Amino acid sequence: MVQVATPPWLTGEVPPVDTSATYEKILWVAFMGRTSTDDLQDPTISIPRQLSAVRKALPPGAQIVAYYYDVESGRSDLGVRGTSTAHEKFDIPVPRTGGLKDLLQAASGRERSFDVVMCESIDRVARITYYSTRLEHELEQYGVALLAADEPIVVTRRKLKSATSVLTRRVKQGISEWYVLDLLEKSWGGFEAHAQQGFNVGKALYGYILKQVPHPVPAKRADGRWKTVLELEPVRAAVVKRIFDFRIRLRLGYAAIAERLNEDLALNPPPVPPDPTRARGSWCASSVREILRNPKYTGYMVWNRVTSTPKGNRPNPMSDWVWSPEPVHEAIVSPDMFTAAQQIAKTTERVRSKKSKTENAEEYRYRSAVRCDHCDLLMYGKRRENRIYYSCHPRRNARPEGHAAATYLNEVKVDQAMDVFLDSFILGAGREGRLQRIIDAAKAEGVADREAEQSQLTAALDGVQARRSKLIQVLEAADNLEAELITSVNERFQQLGRESSEITDRLVTLNLEIANQPDASVVASLPTASLKSAQVPIDLLRRLIQAFRIEIRYDPRKRQLYCTARISSTLLSAAQELIEECNAGPKSQRNAVDDEKVWICDKPRPGYCLKPMLTCLNGTSFGRCRSWFQGPSRGLVAVPVAIS
Repeated sequence: MVQVATPPWLTGEVPPVDTSATYEKILWVAFMGRTSTDDLQDPTISIPRQLSAVRKALPPGAQIVAYYYDVESGRSDLGVRGTSTAHEKFDIPVPRTGGLKDLLQAASGRERSFDVVMCESIDRVARITYYSTRLEHELEQYGVALLAADEPIVVTRRKLKSATSVLTRRVKQGISEWYVLDLLEKSWGGFEAHAQQGFNVGKALYGYILKQVPHPVPAKRADGRWKTVLELEPVRAAVVKRIFDFRIRLRLGYAAIAERLNEDLALNPPPVPPDPTRARGSWCASSVREILRNPKYTGYMVWNRVTSTPKGNRPNPMSDWVWSPEPVHEAIVSPDMFTAAQQIAKTTERVRSKKSKTENAEEYRYRSAVRCDHCDLLMYGKRRENRIYYSCHPRRNARPEGHAAATYLNEVKVDQAMDVFLDSFILGAGREGRLQRIIDAAKAEGVADREAEQSQLTAALDGVQARRSKLIQVLEAADNLEAELITSVNERFQQLGRESSEITDRLVTLNLEIANQPDASVVASLPTASLKSAQVPIDLLRRLIQAFRIEIRYDPRKRQLYCTARISSTLLSAAQELIEECNAGPKSQRNAVDDEKVWICDKPRPGYCLKPMLTCLNGTSFGRCRSWFQGPSRGLVAVPVAIS
């Protein structure tokens, strides 16, 4: 009989190998730490505390050989993590090997100095579960485990984590992300209520100063804390009004407005950024744009206009803005003016392109004055074979039905229409009579419609007021009212209030339209002149267009040009000077010396004038004027001029 030998460990002679025994080997550890912000936390305390927690949790035989930490948000994208330099502001008593980006680079190398990465808690890695698990997976691909001091650590021959440790970590990651999101939601609600109550967030916008008011919480008020509201600053508030006036009345671009403001910095003090060392001491296009786009100038408090991202501020859609229910500080501009400024930005977007590389860039005579009547966009200048055209080429998704892909208008046709318009209604003899006939015809057509609409609105307003009075009478007469009925009556009462406000606003607008009827007598005080637009210097022609606020609309369907002018009584003196300057001819002709020494422009513009332009005796170009115009409109005429 053959006997089979029994293994020694089954007889108890040799103890079996314990696979759960600790792996006796020196474990090289890289410390990983993070502090969220440099203004609300103290990295000089937080980073050493995290390092101390990691040291206490080190397994036997482990030793820290590298120190990686950052001062940045745990919700930032991994692509930008580890690039912050905020740690340089502090004297942190922990040697720094690098940041997260340096840690990943070292882990991927063949000659890395550590075996595992260890942090105080998994939320020090990231506050978003996806980012922390992605980082953990990436380290594992390099053969580096990610440990946490507040989790069980079992170092064996096979692996450095178990199923239980993974479950514990995933639960903690979920709780960490929930905590941040819950905190953000509550903070969001607090900011909403803060703005709706009229309190300001951040620094005061240009034109206002911050006024401190006592904090509504007694405990915080006792600690000397306060809230702030906006208070008008007269000097800069006047500048804001001037900027909106430039934009709405003269339809100037951001850079053009900044140029005019820079002419008198004492009258128009430039804004100062949050960091005074970055102040340029003058106006620029971006500072003008920020003022024109800020709705706080209407008196309402507005919050959440932009979202901060690693790449800068991203504008939010207007539907996400948080408005106060009513004006909470003194307004500088009306809501209608603010809306008008935004509409100008939309319709002039296409002409605010990069400058052409050609010599004649920015030299189109009717730039920003010719508009397509079909799509309501400005037509931009274009040169073809020494001829100037104005083109309308809207994007396909914004092109109205029936609009051609591209529409062209010869500048010669615009000159002809301008000559007819100026001679017939602005500068020529018999202009007042022609204007009066047009105004009378327009009144005859519109007066009946306005009176009918006025009567309908008045009757509707009376009906709304009567229904609100009935609701009040019902509430006063009832003895016992249920809560649900009170809520329904309150909602109906508020709805009627909104209807009343809408009707009242429309009545006010209608009454203003009736009161501000065009007056043909406003042109009687203007001197007569016979001008040829093609021969008027470009600068002088543009000043003339701005003074009379002339707008030229071209209808490609009818092949007609419509010229519109708005003549204000406050503009008459400036307009008179312009007309006299046009009648007198170039300054060089008026001021020529006896020996007929006249400077001739050495760069004539082909296609603009019939002969080279004359200049002043000092060699500078003439027609430059930085004046701006304001005042209520007193005249509005629209005259069709057919072209072949």
